Amino acid sequence: MKKIFIAIAFFAITMVGYSQGKFATSLTNTGNVITFKVKPIGGNLTTGISTMEFFVRYPVATQPFTYGPVTVNTTNFPGMTGTGAPASGSWEIERNNAAYALPGFNVDHFIYTAPAPSTLGTQVYTNNVEYDVISVPLVGPTATVNLQFVHQDTEEKYYLAITSQVGGDLRPPSFTNYFFPTTTTLAGPPGSTLYVMDLLNVPVPVKFNGFTAVKRDNDGLLTWAVENESPVTDRYEIERSFNGLDFSKFATVAPKNNGLTANTYNLTDANLSNLRTSSGIIYYRIKQIDKDAKFVYSEIRSIRLDSKGFAVGVYPNPVKDVAVVSIDLVDNEAVSLLIIDAAGKQVQQIQIQGVRGLNVKRVNMGTFASGTYQFKVRTTADVKTISVVKE
Repeated sequence: MKKIFIAIAFFAITMVGYSQGKFATSLTNTGNVITFKVKPIGGNLTTGISTMEFFVRYPVATQPFTYGPVTVNTTNFPGMTGTGAPASGSWEIERNNAAYALPGFNVDHFIYTAPAPSTLGTQVYTNNVEYDVISVPLVGPTATVNLQFVHQDTEEKYYLAITSQVGGDLRPPSFTNYFFPTTTTLAGPPGSTLYVMDLLNVPVPVKFNGFTAVKRDNDGLLTWAVENESPVTDRYEIERSFNGLDFSKFATVAPKNNGLTANTYNLTDANLSNLRTSSGIIYYRIKQIDKDAKFVYSEIRSIRLDSKGFAVGVYPNPVKDVAVVSIDLVDNEAVSLLIIDAAGKQVQQIQIQGVRGLNVKRVNMGTFASGTYQFKVRTTADVKTISVVKE
């Protein structure tokens, strides 16, 4: 991906306010989930974010693994969304680009670009307080992935980038302050120095090799296959949701403990007609939990009780800041989301390249006036409308 460099004038830098501090960054993990963090140093920060770029390296000998979906902490960074297309206001993960190769290491690139930086609002960040930005699970057949943040002082390839809504550079003035708690200096490609964060050992649990949910008569038949199953696997919790967002456990399955690392499991969710769902869709996911409480989720699958049309939900409703719109499609197709106020005026239009099944779009309503809005979702053949109250 082509890097984004923003030329800034001195007055733009001062608008961010050097005296307000800069963002140092860190990478932590809870089980197999890594979390990217920032912390103001040198003073408080009042700013919006237009770009963020992180580079993470790991040994080339690492067995293949994948990243799960990006989850954004929208309380700390309102308006950001999870994994999506470049420059869409979502996070993109660029993997193993040969242009970023380091001897003995693969390098992955995590990128956020706001769709319209000049329109972003500001947020207050307190000096020396850590703020979660995004969390990403790692899944795969390998036992451990050794990750490190990496930055190159010449910024030719691998660099930390954090830019404000007015184009100001939000990185610390000293390379040794880029990462916390500590930064190590290493010799980089000719003519450069690399700065890396302390090594992070991320355990990777069982890999889901497939998960299906199908309706047969009045029952839901769930089947999932796993790899890398070991004696540390404690249980599988089966979770159900009626909006694709809020899940709750309704069944538990014990591991087979048959000495095999690859196994297949089945479960029947009986009498689906007894379950109340306004959308006519039931969503499922599997949570695999190890004996040390580490866990990983499968993908989400759905069963449609009524095969007609598509389904739309909005959560929460009423909404204070961010409305989460779930759209379940029968086929891959483009979707248009129109937001209309009580006077009938269209206040926002969002285009979504939808995929079959669950699609989730977060809409920042923090600047909207209080009142009732109509969320009109239009596909090629149908239109559905939901009333949403903004508090």
